[in-house]
Amino acid sequence: MGDTGEELWNECFGSDDEDAGASSDGEGRVVCPGSEGIRWQNSAVYIQTHQSGGIIFGSLSLRQATPEDCVIVWHPADTASQTSSKYAFSTPLTAVHSIRMVRPSLGTPQVMINLRSGITHLPLYFHSGRALEFQSKLQEYATLTRCENNPATMLVNDDSNRLHRSLHGLELVPDGKEWERHRMKRAAAKLGTTSRTASQTHAGSGKDGDDAAAGHASSGADGEKECGEESGSEWQWRYLQGGACVIKSLRSGLSRASALAADAAATAHELMEQGRREPCASSAPSEAVRSGRGRLPVGQARKVPHADQRAQVEDDCVWVERELIPWQTSCALDESEFRSMFDTAGVLKDLATLRTRAYYGGLAAGVRREGWKWLLGCYPAKSTRKDREALLVAKRQEYLAYKRQWQSITPEQQARFAKFRDRRSRIEKDVVRTDRGIEMFADAAGPGLERLHAILLTYSFYNFDLSYCQGMSDLAAPLLLVMEDEVEAFWCFQQLMQRVEANFHKDQNGMHRQLELLQVLSAHFDPELLAYLETKDCSNFYFCFRWLLILYKREFAPQETMRLWEALWSSQDKLLHLFYALAILRQHKHKMMQEEMEFDEVLKFVNGLALHIDCLQTLKDADNMSQMARHYDMS
Repeated sequence: MGDTGEELWNECFGSDDEDAGASSDGEGRVVCPGSEGIRWQNSAVYIQTHQSGGIIFGSLSLRQATPEDCVIVWHPADTASQTSSKYAFSTPLTAVHSIRMVRPSLGTPQVMINLRSGITHLPLYFHSGRALEFQSKLQEYATLTRCENNPATMLVNDDSNRLHRSLHGLELVPDGKEWERHRMKRAAAKLGTTSRTASQTHAGSGKDGDDAAAGHASSGADGEKECGEESGSEWQWRYLQGGACVIKSLRSGLSRASALAADAAATAHELMEQGRREPCASSAPSEAVRSGRGRLPVGQARKVPHADQRAQVEDDCVWVERELIPWQTSCALDESEFRSMFDTAGVLKDLATLRTRAYYGGLAAGVRREGWKWLLGCYPAKSTRKDREALLVAKRQEYLAYKRQWQSITPEQQARFAKFRDRRSRIEKDVVRTDRGIEMFADAAGPGLERLHAILLTYSFYNFDLSYCQGMSDLAAPLLLVMEDEVEAFWCFQQLMQRVEANFHKDQNGMHRQLELLQVLSAHFDPELLAYLETKDCSNFYFCFRWLLILYKREFAPQETMRLWEALWSSQDKLLHLFYALAILRQHKHKMMQEEMEFDEVLKFVNGLALHIDCLQTLKDADNMSQMARHYDMS
């Protein structure tokens, strides 16, 4: 579509008057409008330069420049780099001729933007998927029409021959080749009749041969005229017949469309019913139009579209109607799939596969009791079923031994044991305030709170140095809820505390270190947010303390908390929980900045987000930043 545009774009990162909208520079590029105009954004879109072949990560967004026009903006994540900044662009939709969306058989979805001036921007690679989401959002601001010659290309606001395309789509008029064949057939029939008449005249009178030849030529000319330019009355009659045919075809088309709609509704209903009866297969995880990385989990095959669903294959690229992405919002790892991961002796075939499935899809309720023990590391990697049964017996005895230590303390001993009295009192105060809205812990004198109290007090004797700290009850309660067994819940809690023990140290060095890392990540991924927080003396990120201390336990409903924990336990990135905090802040930074929130207001606002955060979408945003961090020098 012409030369690739790699012009300098000095206006992308600022404007003297952001409220003035977007102004064109004559080459299909405009001044980037203010951030308040963003209607859609994907921060994991990169380009690959021709000169060095290097990858430059950046952000792709749709911004409302004026009430009538929208702007496509891409700018690099590293705004300070002159080399990266020269590839930024901002293009109004009115300057876009077409958008080509392709996906290699194995690779990253990509989009090529072709301008009406003949320039083609560098291909945009959607590292986290969401290419079809980009197309869907574009359709809110422009009319996209599939190119007949290249199904992977979408024409933007193409008004050429719109009526013919509409009728052709309903199959109410023949296409050009069919109509030409019809004209040639009629012409041949006319010429054939004239030829037979001329031959008879020539045979009847030899002396009139020249006249017959002349008559033949005249008849041929008349026949050609009838095929092309018909007489007035016949022309009118033929077009009246054509109008009647169109009306009849329209009625037939409407009936056919109604029948197809009814059939589609019935098919959708059957698929929904089948989905309720049969669990989703793990071999083809998919999501209609959303964000996530563009590759499938380990051990899963790419789903091949049906033949009549595929468009054309060219340049080793395939247009796909649905993106195959690993995030699964409704297809968790079910019991049958979980059982298939073990051999006949009960040995888990591949722990990495289990972690991948748990990360992207989560675990079904019936799988969590066993699945969490694997994710937390309670079981040895290559243990058999018998090995695990023996291990549980030994661990049960060990737990009872720790428990008997505090149970054996007499009232007389307790009267002279101030540390024990203080420890027990703090546990009792916290336990009665933990998850009382859940049935297991609703009764103050019920077995649920009694078991939770026993787990926490026993752990204080298991780990004398750490003992008990406020917040541990929030971590132990979901484990007891899933395990439904005091001993199993204790050992899962012990494994979890190994991961987060530094959060509860009295010197709080572990928490301070995490908040410092969160500040570093913010400087790399959102310097605008960090700059604002610095002006409000909030750059220490203390308002995120509760999130990190108890792993977002109080920010979500129980099922969402479990889903998030499964992702955190399965991730290979030990900083994912920090990226998650940054993702939440980035989602709400505009509100904080517009309202000029001070530290106390930010703290109140952040605490008020509880139960109002999109758990899965935030996890996808955190995952995007985690993947992008691999391309940065984070030192």
